[in-house]
Amino acid sequence: MRKLRLFWQIFPVCVGISLISILLVGWLASTTGHDFYIKELNRGLRERIRLLQPTITALVERGTDEQLQDFVRRTGRQASTRITVISANGTVLADSNEDHMLMDAHAARPEVAMALAGSEGFSVRGSKTLRESMLYVALPLVMGEEQLPGALRLAIPTAGYTQLSKSFTNKLILICLAVPVLAAILAGISARRISRPLEEMKHGAEQLAVGRFDLPNRINVDNMTVEMAGLANSINQMAEQINQRVRVIIQQRNELEAVFSGMADSVVAIDANKDIIRMNQAASTLFALPADTVKGRPAQGVLRNVQLLELIDITLAHNSQQEREVTVFSGTDPITLQTHALPLRDEKNNCNGVLLVMNDLTKLNRLENIRQDFVANVSHELKTPITVIKGNIETLLDGALDETETARGFLQAAAVQTNRLDAIIDDLLILSRIEDKSGQEKIVLLPAPAHVVLASAVEACVPLAAEKDIRLETDCAPDVDVPMNQPLLEQALINLLKNAIACSPAHAVVFLRCWANKRAEGGSIFHFSVSDKGPGIGKEHLPRIFERFYRCDKARRRDMGGTGLGLAIVKHIVQAHKGAVEVESIVGKGSTFTITLPDLDMTVAEKEG
Repeated sequence: MRKLRLFWQIFPVCVGISLISILLVGWLASTTGHDFYIKELNRGLRERIRLLQPTITALVERGTDEQLQDFVRRTGRQASTRITVISANGTVLADSNEDHMLMDAHAARPEVAMALAGSEGFSVRGSKTLRESMLYVALPLVMGEEQLPGALRLAIPTAGYTQLSKSFTNKLILICLAVPVLAAILAGISARRISRPLEEMKHGAEQLAVGRFDLPNRINVDNMTVEMAGLANSINQMAEQINQRVRVIIQQRNELEAVFSGMADSVVAIDANKDIIRMNQAASTLFALPADTVKGRPAQGVLRNVQLLELIDITLAHNSQQEREVTVFSGTDPITLQTHALPLRDEKNNCNGVLLVMNDLTKLNRLENIRQDFVANVSHELKTPITVIKGNIETLLDGALDETETARGFLQAAAVQTNRLDAIIDDLLILSRIEDKSGQEKIVLLPAPAHVVLASAVEACVPLAAEKDIRLETDCAPDVDVPMNQPLLEQALINLLKNAIACSPAHAVVFLRCWANKRAEGGSIFHFSVSDKGPGIGKEHLPRIFERFYRCDKARRRDMGGTGLGLAIVKHIVQAHKGAVEVESIVGKGSTFTITLPDLDMTVAEKEG
């Protein structure tokens, strides 16, 4: 049986009856007042409708929309009442508060449906237009004999009752708060004399239980009985004796906790039964599990990796440190972990658990692979033009320099390769500047007209398009303002246009578009797309199309003069704008590259968050 404190055996009896009585009276007054208020408002609206009905009917029969709207608006303002005239099909003919041309059909409104059916309609609900609770009363408009051309609806806000109800509720809450306070005072006076000595000793024991030996004062035994005073003195002596020992234990525990929690490496402690003792935040993130919910769970169900479980078994069996590279998966992505398994030993040096320390090598390996690929690609891209230039110069030095036409051909080829080297170096410098600005948050985004950027990009690509008689078409509303760094975004669009022109056949059309979409939670998303009718890109190439120096058809792309860095520059420019770039392509039909940028408010919100 549950034991209650002495205070709580006295307090509920004093408070319960009073509180229940107050709540019942308050509920009865509230519901009765609400019903009476709504009933009176309903009656008043019906009387107003009957007064307005002849005039409204006459205006509707004459078909004078302007006079009807003017009468409804003027009368509604004078009477502080919303008046709505609705046709038989639910179309709003006039409204005193809103433009009836912009309002949707009202046939589905409960009160209107009843009125259109020939009876009186009544409803209390929130208004989507006015965004407040309203009382609606609707009656059919009768024209001629048994003709029901529509309905006349009047509405007034119920805010008056809401305010009255709120005031009543506040007063009732104050009363409900005051009664327990008064009862608590009376109950406390009688109960405290009995329970105070016991509570003091209980409080001291609780402080000892949680290890706070330095915080509580000594229990005062002056007003206690002999038996209680003896127990209190024993508690005081116990606290003094173990205070120093617990201080040392708490300090050591806090130090270990700080080291454990602050480690960047993932750490998991496991007992001899292969159950999780605890894991730090890094391990919780690695295994996508809350650190505070895995305690006591089997390691097999938490780690779910055969290599890690084998490492635990070996460490427990041999009571020695083990080390191994282990691969785990986050979704479908492999993660390489340099794992150290350390035995946890008891006072007899027996192994009673394992400590796993896992260092994530995935990013380091990925960066090393990227570095190697980049060096190899740069070396390959630079070696080709250098080889051509070197070969041409050697040929000239071997005697071709004396033949004017032959020498001119070799020099022109060397000039072309020199320009290619210059383009590659320029693109590498552009990438370096973009990455530096993006990393240090130096890029300033300001709203600018999108059509201006589109026009500048097209103007820069017109000479290249003219060589193949390709037509560049744009589509952008003049009122679309996009937060951007104009030179960088223009560079991205130029790169996409040049790729589209290079891939398109002669006499083709390349489309450049810009549009904006509203978000449900507020703000807009802006899209820029470049579409061509070229050969398209195979699905196997799409995941890597934005990598540096990646080419779908290496020989063909070099013949077109590309550096292999254009799309990489586009990706980094878009990332600097906190956006994304995607590609859709069908082999033989063409490709569409789409840049998506958030608006300025969303960018700021992400930065502050």
